[in-house]
Amino acid sequence: MTTEIQEQEELRERIITMLRDNVDDPSMLDDLDPDADLTALGVNSLTFIKLVIAAEMEFGLTWNDDDLDFRHFSSVNSILNYVQQSGY
Repeated sequence: MTTEIQEQEELRERIITMLRDNVDDPSMLDDLDPDADLTALGVNSLTFIKLVIAAEMEFGLTWNDDDLDFRHFSSVNSILNYVQQSGY
């Protein structure tokens, strides 16, 4: 496995841990497809705000108003892509 793939997998695991800490039923993440819609886990506007704060703390991200878009948090891979694009 290349270093880039390893780093991406480690980042994905950190995102899943962040989700486990902020969703109602963390066990639903056990077999979750990384492209699956997180609303199936009960992610709503309140959870979205909790995830934004958790991402700020976990990855040191800051947000522009335009960046506060649920689409950045619609799946594990969308969070991963946003974190990577943000320069993490």
